[in-house]
Amino acid sequence: MNTPRFHISRRRTLGALAASLACTALPALAQSDFPSKPIRFVVPFAAGGALDYVARTLGSEITRQTKAQVIVDNKPGASGIIAAENVKTAPADGYTVLITNMDSHVNNVGLFKTLPYDPIRDFQPLGMLAAAAAILVSPGNVPANTLGEFIAYARAEKNGVSFGTWGHGTYSHLASASLGRSAKIQVNAIPYKGETPVLQDLLGNNLNSAMASVLVAKAQTEKGSLKAYAVNGEKRLALMPNVPTFKELGYNDPVLNLRPWFAAYAPAGTPKPVAERLNTLLRNALNEPGVFKALSEKGFEPIGSGTAEHQKELAVQIQAFTQVMRDVGIKPE
Repeated sequence: MNTPRFHISRRRTLGALAASLACTALPALAQSDFPSKPIRFVVPFAAGGALDYVARTLGSEITRQTKAQVIVDNKPGASGIIAAENVKTAPADGYTVLITNMDSHVNNVGLFKTLPYDPIRDFQPLGMLAAAAAILVSPGNVPANTLGEFIAYARAEKNGVSFGTWGHGTYSHLASASLGRSAKIQVNAIPYKGETPVLQDLLGNNLNSAMASVLVAKAQTEKGSLKAYAVNGEKRLALMPNVPTFKELGYNDPVLNLRPWFAAYAPAGTPKPVAERLNTLLRNALNEPGVFKALSEKGFEPIGSGTAEHQKELAVQIQAFTQVMRDVGIKPE
């Protein structure tokens, strides 16, 4: 006997409804159960620097809110490539997160002819975290107290001035090239594996200059160990109000007027509910008053963007900064 078409349609409808309910329940379950084990934050710079501070501050707050341990795993070197590749190849389960700056996902595209990862295809954005001010500093033995005096000093040096960077192609490397081009001075960029070793050589009078985070610059200028000349970005810092911006001093270079950002990424293929859960955890941590204050007092500007918003912005900035690199004479290697 033939089954009436009405019954077949009804069975299909019920089956579709059951499947829909199951799909709806799974994301809710994934979000409520996550995290159920330690999360690893991979940081592409040495411990003690600005990015490491942000990662540890957010990690501590996420641990407080979820009771799940957050482990910070520092993997410095190769302009962030080592850390990025480590996360790219990790299981896409949300338990390995790259906490990085724009170097690994923007600058490297214009810096290298080939990369072992694609910053868009191989990662799931989890949102921007914060923007960071950077200050041009020199050690106490440099005979200059203002940016103008530093420029004059650099022009008088036959072989130019040394400039410690956080690595080849990093924001600080771009800043050194932009300063040299804008001020018409010879700036010799020397790459390090992050900010901490740069600071060590500044304090040891082995470098003439560098870009330093507020985390470093404020403490060391107050001690008299470093001199601060100018800060990037569109406005002065409330924490260091006596330090003028490059823009105030007549430098309109886009790199010197930008404050680089920090962001979080998971491996591509991370389930959307898990990615959204991580985004929520990070944004909740950034909005916690104690965390917001701790970051702001170190010169960071908490952002906390959404996943889709950051993905769109990332594509735009890759194109823009690749052009900036060409403008300052940095060619892909």
